[in-house]
This record gives sequence, structure tokens and C-alpha cells, in this order.
Amino acid sequence: MIRTYRTSTGGIPQNIIEFLNESLTQKSIGEDIRLSIEFGSVSRGGSSLFFLFLDTNEFGISEIPVITATYRPAISSESNLVEVLNYNRRIIFPLERIVEIPEAIEIEIFRKVASLVSPGGKLIVEYDSVDHRLTAEALSLSVPSAATPLGGMMLAIGCGVQFINHDLSGGGRSGRRKLIGLRGKNNQNDRALSLSMINELENFLTWSKELDWLIQSKTRPIAIATITMLKEKFNL
Repeated sequence: MIRTYRTSTGGIPQNIIEFLNESLTQKSIGEDIRLSIEFGSVSRGGSSLFFLFLDTNEFGISEIPVITATYRPAISSESNLVEVLNYNRRIIFPLERIVEIPEAIEIEIFRKVASLVSPGGKLIVEYDSVDHRLTAEALSLSVPSAATPLGGMMLAIGCGVQFINHDLSGGGRSGRRKLIGLRGKNNQNDRALSLSMINELENFLTWSKELDWLIQSKTRPIAIATITMLKEKFNL
């Protein structure tokens, strides 16, 4: 099968290729499951496009990428950022085998991607795709980002000390709805942001019973767990 979406390195600096390879290539995300990386091109803004595939002992390497993303190194005073442009939960392997990724493996995939983000950096994940439809619906109902399935996962993997919801869907890559999560710097500002998040989540719990039952069942437990985790972390 010819994978037409794969391209050459197209000018990606060698140090970026080495960094991404060292951080992601053949990293284990489960029993007999590893990541494989291929590279695309560099945008005018300096972001390097890359694709992550699953490499398994049982099925071989996936025919489609599980993650399509870009990496932009730190520029002057700005920290680095990683943007996940697309995530495929249903993966096709050779011989047309289709496998749906379990939640535990999904978290490990995103954890590896988040490891690229340095303190103060950003992890950006689109939520226009069908795999994030519950997050999209919850955000449209003013559920706090940290209480959504996607936001809860981003916080769990270290990129959620603060969220920015880019919800202006206007078509094209830049117009897709995205959740932006910041990695903390382990300083007093992290504590202040966490206190603000706790207040927002506790307020959410007071009115969330008005929401659809499905939204409640998927967001309230995340909010409660996040409040508990943050209070323990900062001895509140």
C-alpha cells in the first residue's frame, strides 16, 4: 500500500529530527506496542510536521498515523509548542485489520507527545474530530475545559495548568476548534492557576446537574478527581 500522505523531511533542521527521534521513536506505549515516526515539511512559522504510527509485534506497522502533529521549538521569549492536528482512534494495519485503541494506550500515546513540551510550553489538541465529540459538546455547554475528557487527559499528562479554548471553527487547519493546555513551571504561578481551576470546577459542580445525563456522567467525575488531585498536590 502506498502511503501518499508521507513526505520527505523537507528542510526540517537536523537537530529537530534528532530530538523527535530520540523522544518518540520506538518508545513503548504498551505491551509489544511502540511508536514509529515519519517526517513532513516545515511551515513558514517554523513548525515541523511529523506523523506517529503504531508498531506492534502482532500486526506490524499501522497503515495510517495515529497522530499527525507539528512541533515548534522555543522562539526568543516564547516556549515551545506541540499541536496535534489529527488523532485516529481506529487504526488500520496491514491486511485491512482495524483496531480501536484502548483508553490506556491512548493516554500513553499522548503522554509521549506531551513529553516534547517544556515548562511553560503548550500542547494544542484539536477537538473537531469525531473522537472528541463529547469534549466539543461539553465545551459548547460551558463545561470547564479541565472537566472534559480531553482536558482531563491533558491535565493528567502534565499540560493543563491552564487552558485556552480556541472555539472559532472556520474551516482549514487554523480554523479548527482546539484546546490549548499549558505546562506548568513548578512555581507560585502554578499554585495560583490551580486555585483558580479548583474554584471553577467547584462552581461547575453546583450547576452541572442541570446538564444532560451523559454529559454529567462523563464530566462530573473528572471535575471531582481533578479537585482532589490539585488539593493534594498543593496541600490545600
